[in-house]
Amino acid sequence: MRKILVLVFFLGSPVVLDQFGGPLSFSEAVHAAEQKRKTRRVPALREKTYKLLSEAQIMIDPESVPREEGEPAPVPKGTPADAVRMLQKALTGKGVNSYETAQIWNTLAFAYYTLEDTPRTINAYEQILKQSPITLALELNALRALFQLNLSEGKYRKSIEYIDRWQAVNITPDADVTHFKAIAYYQLENNRDSLRQGLLTEEIAVAQERTIKESWLELQVVNYYTLEDIDNVIRVLERLITDYPKKRYWLQLAGMYGEKNRDDAALSAYHAAYVQGFLEKESEIVMLSQRLLGADNPYEASQVLKMGLKTEVLESNEKNLKLLATAYTMAQETDSAIDAWRSASRYAKDGEVAFRLAQTLAQEDRHKEAVKAYKDAQKKGKLKKPADCAFWQGISEMQLERWDSATRSFREAARLDKKKKKQTRNYIRYIAGERRRQAELKKMLEG
Repeated sequence: MRKILVLVFFLGSPVVLDQFGGPLSFSEAVHAAEQKRKTRRVPALREKTYKLLSEAQIMIDPESVPREEGEPAPVPKGTPADAVRMLQKALTGKGVNSYETAQIWNTLAFAYYTLEDTPRTINAYEQILKQSPITLALELNALRALFQLNLSEGKYRKSIEYIDRWQAVNITPDADVTHFKAIAYYQLENNRDSLRQGLLTEEIAVAQERTIKESWLELQVVNYYTLEDIDNVIRVLERLITDYPKKRYWLQLAGMYGEKNRDDAALSAYHAAYVQGFLEKESEIVMLSQRLLGADNPYEASQVLKMGLKTEVLESNEKNLKLLATAYTMAQETDSAIDAWRSASRYAKDGEVAFRLAQTLAQEDRHKEAVKAYKDAQKKGKLKKPADCAFWQGISEMQLERWDSATRSFREAARLDKKKKKQTRNYIRYIAGERRRQAELKKMLEG
């Protein structure tokens, strides 16, 4: 069967007209139809036939026989196959009337179904319909079984034919049966008629004050989506998350909001799914945090990532810790950012994370720690801009008045990137001047 996943145009339902050509209300139409129903007179079921059918039922399924609570199931005198042979023989018996014949076929259908022989089960129910007269209940039961069996066998058009016959006989609209027709049309890839029947299913249920089933709304979603009516997909999904809040509906809704470029609504849907505990995979937590970062909400992103790491939904690795550190940095939560960059650097195979750590430390005037981080970055290597690392190390060393080390760092930066020669030369001159000034100040103080 095709997977069930989702147009805006008005779809009307069939109407019944009064004698003047005006439409009747739902209840009036039902009442008018009921007035046309005639009482059926059927031949009597003889005691001999009744006993035969009871014995066959016990052979087919002893547990299906009605009994008092605690009473053991009757002991069968044969197998379901024996019951079939007995019933087939009874069909050829003398004096068997149409109603008895229909009941024998009905019990045979039960036996064939128990033996998992679907073709013979279908044939047995078809034979019931060939008998006349039979009770309304038996006819409806046979028609219902036939549309359900044909639907399960992939004979969708045949199923629709039997549903039409069932609806004509039953008269009173039935939402569940109408939904079966919607499914059959869907399997035939006739989404418009499937949607019509789906909306009619809901209309009948509302008129009868029944609860709208989840599966009915799901099928509407699929049909609207296939017919590329995203607005109605969203409308029905919004009903689903209200009446049947589930993860897949929140995520589908977020996706549909995205298709309509309603990015804020999409993010809200993802976040609502997270708050309700529906996001349980690492990829889902990472996706949400990235969306929050893209929406300039880095602090909330950091909290989502933090909780993911705490609950071990997220693995503590370089990628996830870098994302956490980035979120903290963007949120200006510097102390937390430093901790996250430091943790990420333990997993990093290159020096980039250590370089980011060093820069964050330097921004907080923690230059001693920053210098160590710059050295770690250079030691690990594979830096995108190694000259920048050497240059900023020199800046931190200047702040610590480590003049010799700072000079070496600036010269290394110039060696790695000739474009930095002028800038580093100015700093080296500044260092030389500062050293002379300090020496003269010391000499003056000692004198």
